[in-house]
Amino acid sequence: MPDDRSRAGPGPRRDGGDPAVPARLHLRCAEEDRGQRRRAAAVVRSLRQLQQGALPLRGRCRRTPLLREGPGAGGHRLLVQHPRRPARGSESLRGKVTLVDFWTYSCINCQRAVPHLRDWERAYRDAGLRIIGVHSPEFAFEKKRSNVVAGAEKLGVDWPVALDNDLTTWDNYRNRFWPAKYLIDAEGTVRYFKFGEGEYDKTEKMIRELLRQADPTVTLPEPTGRAMDDLAADRTPETYLSNLRIRGYVGTPLVDDRPTAYRFPKGSLPVNKLSLDGTWTAGYEQFTAGKDAKLAFTYRAKNANLVLAGTGKVTVLVNGEATKTISVTGSPTLYRLTDDKDARTARLELRVDEGIQAYVFTFG
Repeated sequence: MPDDRSRAGPGPRRDGGDPAVPARLHLRCAEEDRGQRRRAAAVVRSLRQLQQGALPLRGRCRRTPLLREGPGAGGHRLLVQHPRRPARGSESLRGKVTLVDFWTYSCINCQRAVPHLRDWERAYRDAGLRIIGVHSPEFAFEKKRSNVVAGAEKLGVDWPVALDNDLTTWDNYRNRFWPAKYLIDAEGTVRYFKFGEGEYDKTEKMIRELLRQADPTVTLPEPTGRAMDDLAADRTPETYLSNLRIRGYVGTPLVDDRPTAYRFPKGSLPVNKLSLDGTWTAGYEQFTAGKDAKLAFTYRAKNANLVLAGTGKVTVLVNGEATKTISVTGSPTLYRLTDDKDARTARLELRVDEGIQAYVFTFG
């Protein structure tokens, strides 16, 4: 995106783009100051809580993905995703290299990272790597168990996921980004963390290094070598449909939390600008479509995406021509609106059925 989807508000970015925060940080407790040691200790405590929450679930998986409630510390609930792999308790993680992944299922950055995690799980599990996902929701619908189950299943997430609905673990890690990856060595020390997308080769290199440190005799396969998604460098930034967080909006002034009639402005819509037409209710988390609801957005990217909820149809027009009709149903999730081989500038127009909720645009 640049993707500014961060609970901390303005400044932090999901892709690690905040100039005040390095994209990649290394933490070696023995070499850092006292404050960093306290941070590392909090991370390790949170990991132990996750392990304890997983322990009572051992051996209770079924053939389809299930969400189990565990009595672990911090109120975590564990999503056990793979019927042939038991939940991982504290005993199973001893001596293992553990990757803790903060994510949320409707986040496109997290979605683009999942194939890399899946590659590492398959390549290095037998060598001692364990992955634990921490699902830290941004939107209210991401707290619902069935939505997380559906989202994880769709993405092929087959490692345990702790539901961090109160953001307890998020806060214990002092985390600020989706996604964020923390690597913990076999001795329980945080050795590496990475915010946002990218640098997958460096993360994999650290995984391999920690596995060799844990077992110098280990035989590792060749690096997985999956390339990062080829994103448009000048793509339109992530844009929330939120009455407090929206940017680039032009047209009829927004009215908070009341159905209001809007009109597109006259003339062309500049790039990275959006506008409304018809009836919309502009809320803090989402805009809800009313009668004859339309939305226009001039964007630059290879693809455009929108998180939608509700039941109904969304007709997609690009430069005035209808290109597809999307059926919105089931769990709220991210929908692909356009998909082109090369980046281009285009006017996107959506004609939205009444009652559908729209949350955030993202671009690739």
